[in-house]
Parts: sequence; structure tokens; C-alpha cells
Amino acid sequence: MSSQPEFSIDLSDLTNIFEYAGSHLLAICIELEKTKLTLLLKARNTVGRYLNWEAEAFTLPWIGLCSGLSVSPPLSQNLRYHIGVVAMKQLYMVAKFEDIYDAFMTLKVTPVGPWMKGHIANTYHHAWWKGSFANMPDEDLLGSYPNCVELKAIIAEHYQQLPEGTGLVMPATLIIPKSMPVAQQLSNIAGEVEHEGHQIVKMLEDKVIEAQIVAASLLQMESALGEDIRAAIGAMDKLAKFLKRETSA
Repeated sequence: MSSQPEFSIDLSDLTNIFEYAGSHLLAICIELEKTKLTLLLKARNTVGRYLNWEAEAFTLPWIGLCSGLSVSPPLSQNLRYHIGVVAMKQLYMVAKFEDIYDAFMTLKVTPVGPWMKGHIANTYHHAWWKGSFANMPDEDLLGSYPNCVELKAIIAEHYQQLPEGTGLVMPATLIIPKSMPVAQQLSNIAGEVEHEGHQIVKMLEDKVIEAQIVAASLLQMESALGEDIRAAIGAMDKLAKFLKRETSA
């Protein structure tokens, strides 16, 4: 008989996970603002590793789960941007961890709306940004991730710190299978890869970030969309080469 605690998840749980991830990143951004002008290259690489870990621990697996369950995840603007950069790193479109740090530091601390709907908390689990985080990376932390039960407990504790009603944000919503906007976009990319012109260039610019997010998350979690994603990645590579040729012409 298994000794693992029973785990269940619903749409409100998924919403809270993404809200927590945005709140976590805002707390990090506030702290990093204090050192962004003095942080050396090695330290930027270390922070980039931590930021990559943030996405892998709190967001990417759940985006993959949402895709497999035909759920539209309520990602905030800045969370979507950060996950897009991390996805590009995992797809070898961004070369170095310091590039993740540099991209992250282009995001503004205020207003908080692009980060999350609620309030920042006083304390956070896995608060690696406190203390001398840039000098000696915590390899134990970077090599492990909270499991589903642990994450649900962390988020419950997080909301206990916040004013009543903070958790009442727009929930994740069910959608028709295989009609998720990003899935539709990936299908369009694969189907129109042979066409040339400004329409394809615009499609690449508008849709590639969301496609990368789903692709990277599904590389970590098997789902019904896996084959579609692998086909779309190949199409994206061809489109990227086409865009480079068009812009250099």
C-alpha cells in the first residue's frame, strides 16, 4: 500500500499555482532591482539558473498538464514573458543562463498587475534571493523540485498570509479538446510553413513565444498533443530561417 499522501487538483488549484508563481517572481524582481547595476557576469549566470529553476518548479509542468487536459492557464503578462524566455533556453534558442537574467531584468517592478492579481506575501518558501545567493548557488535546491503535495501545501500557506478574498481571481477554464488557442496556432504554423511573405513573418512574431512555452512544457510531460508539438517545432525552425532571410534581404 502506498504511503504517499492523496493528491487532487481542480481548476482553482491551477489558478492559484500560476498566481503564486507570479507573486514569487515579483518578490524576486524587487530584490534583484537592488543589485542589477553591480552584479558580475558569474553572479548573473547563477541568478539565471535560479530563474530557470523557478519556471521548472512552479510553471512549466503545470502548463503541460493544462495542455493535456484542455485547460486554458491564466498566465499573467510578465509570467508569460518569463516562461517564454525559459522555454527558448530549453529549446536552445537562448544560449546562456545570464540571458535569462538579462531578459528578466527588463521587467518592471511596478505596476504589479502584469505580475499577478493579488498581493505580495511577507515570506516565501525557497526564498533563494535572500542573503548571498549570487556567490554560492544552492545545488541541492537547483537539483530538486517540490512535488505536487508539497506545492499545494506551500500555496495554501501563501494564501493564509494574504487578505481574505485575494484568491478570488479569474480561474483556469476548460476548453474544447484540441482547440486551445496555442494548439491552434501551432497547427497553423505547421500548415503554412511552405508559404512565404509578410503574413508568415507576422505569424512568427505574434505566436512563437506561446508555441515555445507549450513546446518546452510538453517536453517534460507527456500529453495527447506531444506529436503535434514535435512537428510544430520543426516548422518553427524553418520559419525562423525564413524570417532571418527576409530581414537580411
